[in-house]
Amino acid sequence: MRSWLTAFLLLVTPALAQATWIVQTLIPETIALRTPTTQIAFDLQDYPPKAFPATYPASNLEGGILPVQVFSNAPGVWSLLLQIPDLKDQNGVLLLPARQVLYRVNGGLWLRADGTPQIIYTQAGPTGDWLEIHLEFALELLGNERAGSYVVQALVTALRQP
Repeated sequence: MRSWLTAFLLLVTPALAQATWIVQTLIPETIALRTPTTQIAFDLQDYPPKAFPATYPASNLEGGILPVQVFSNAPGVWSLLLQIPDLKDQNGVLLLPARQVLYRVNGGLWLRADGTPQIIYTQAGPTGDWLEIHLEFALELLGNERAGSYVVQALVTALRQP
């Protein structure tokens, strides 16, 4: 009877096998940007103005605002840079100098582009989530601009300082 009970227990006892392993992942330090894919355009319906210089805000964006989202999970200081080059025609002839394009960040003071990368926002440490920065643009016309179609090309760069 004892051997029968032992045999029975061996048959009904579930087999058990286990394996373990280490699960490892590496989340890289990163800084990333998201921007809408749009052209910055200006509405010149009331052109010519009563007097020059005249300023025209960007019109095709949501309320004239270009939302730029940035994410950083890295320690240290990072910055956003904005570069607006001179506007030239296909032959390289200057149509509009960059200094006639104005911009402001998060409703701050209006600043002039100068054709070089300009620091527009700086923060220390991670963002925690996507951080939205609002850029607004305006075009200053002096009265000596040639007729034609103008498109402003702005370059936004996120840079982490070493």
